[in-house]
Amino acid sequence: MEKLSRLTTEDRDNLAAYLDGELDEESTRRIESVLAQSTVARNDVEMLARTYEALDLLPRPHATEDFTERTVATAKLETLKKPLSQQLWFQKARRVAVLLAWGAAMLLMATCGYALTYHWIDRPNDVLLDELPMIQNLDGYIEIDSVEFLNRLSAEPQLLEEMRAGEQE
Repeated sequence: MEKLSRLTTEDRDNLAAYLDGELDEESTRRIESVLAQSTVARNDVEMLARTYEALDLLPRPHATEDFTERTVATAKLETLKKPLSQQLWFQKARRVAVLLAWGAAMLLMATCGYALTYHWIDRPNDVLLDELPMIQNLDGYIEIDSVEFLNRLSAEPQLLEEMRAGEQE
């Protein structure tokens, strides 16, 4: 009975080189020993050889005259350094910079708007806060009948203290 041995994956990868006579001696001997023992392996090699023969029957494509020129020009373009503006990292950095600039501009405008409205638009309570000391002492001012009494109070601070002590009692 015939031994059913098959080609290894490495030998299958080398079959094309074997058929072209490009393998080293050791690999060639190993493939030939398997072919001598196995009809399955011989069948695999025969199918591959027929495939190559069928490929030889197909018409061969011919390159146009300017193919070489275009290929060399394309190779030269690949070796040229791209301008900075066409490099991917530069484009991404530019987008981020534009977004940051817009964000900073929006923050600046919001800050200016807040400052303008806070400092220049009058609020009704500002007048009351500015006049708070007078409002707190309004009852005392109502009781004063004349300006001479106020002058006397400013000249004699102890008189004001006496009046406050009298109110608290």
